[in-house]
Amino acid sequence: MKHTKVLLLLGLLLGMFTNLPAQKAFTAKEPVLITSAGQSADILMVKILAKKANLNFSIAKLATPEKLKDFKSIIVVCGGSTKGLGAAKIDKQEEYNRVEKLIKAAKGDRIPIIAVHVGGKSRRGALSDYFNKLVAENASHIIVVKNGNQDAFFTKIAKKKGIVVEESEKIIGIGKLLKNIYSQ
Repeated sequence: MKHTKVLLLLGLLLGMFTNLPAQKAFTAKEPVLITSAGQSADILMVKILAKKANLNFSIAKLATPEKLKDFKSIIVVCGGSTKGLGAAKIDKQEEYNRVEKLIKAAKGDRIPIIAVHVGGKSRRGALSDYFNKLVAENASHIIVVKNGNQDAFFTKIAKKKGIVVEESEKIIGIGKLLKNIYSQ
């Protein structure tokens, strides 16, 4: 009799959890604007991944809000580079301000923002996290290479914001995640 009650209780609990609505997979529409937050060379890797995923995209490393009018979603490749900032002839604060304005405009136009971090551990640290935090806190979705999230930096932000973080063991796996977002 005791075993029957336990089995009945387990069955009821299982039924309750299997009837919960499944979380809908994140999707976004093309065309896609791909830009940088921090001016790292990682944007070039994301460009290759987007090309392999057959996305309809344009690259604008220094995109401004005016550029958004032609796009239905935005991928922001986050990770700071002093060399990249120098080559772009902007400083850290100018880049932060540009990205902040772009994010505000995208949100105002209800354009989904996908934060992508492919730099791993090498794109973490004070300069990179200055940009990583800004983008992740404002993203609709986050994609990260697993070793760039070992301290759960992106996971903690996503949990607070109620959004999903997708991780990939390797950079090449990011392409499949992007394809999934845009193929639905």
